[in-house]
Amino acid sequence: MFKVFALVALFATGSIASAISSAVVVKKGVAPFDGTTLGVVQPVGRCGGVGTPLQLRISGCEGYCELQPGSIYNCEEDFMPSMAAPSLILKIEICMSAGFCMIILETELANSSVQPGFIYTAKYSIVPNDILSGQTVEFKAYISASDTMRLEICVSAFVDILFGVGR
Repeated sequence: MFKVFALVALFATGSIASAISSAVVVKKGVAPFDGTTLGVVQPVGRCGGVGTPLQLRISGCEGYCELQPGSIYNCEEDFMPSMAAPSLILKIEICMSAGFCMIILETELANSSVQPGFIYTAKYSIVPNDILSGQTVEFKAYISASDTMRLEICVSAFVDILFGVGR
């Protein structure tokens, strides 16, 4: 059980000279959320998709993640889509050790038009629930094209949910 805040922004970096001016995207490098440090999560697995996953970052993590229940964790996921899409769908899923998985968020992202040849960053926040205290869960983030439902990116990482509730 995680609470998830809606996507905050979708950013783009051009790997080619043209710019995207019709979508609400900005060049990559804008300060993350509230200035917290987002560490690179390792190891991260690929769980599907035809696009290219580049990096997953979560605030308070560097390498393997240990999350405090009740605390807000900002997440950033860099990726390159394989094809153009008018908008994207973000889905977050949590899988417990017994194999039970639960979708905790599935939403179409406003103003998320993408083009191949650009690097995008999806931003969202999660809050682990204390019901998961003491467990290792698999965190999965899926990004799909809204028009065709083509899975562009799926990344997964195992995280430990610590005992107790954060502030």
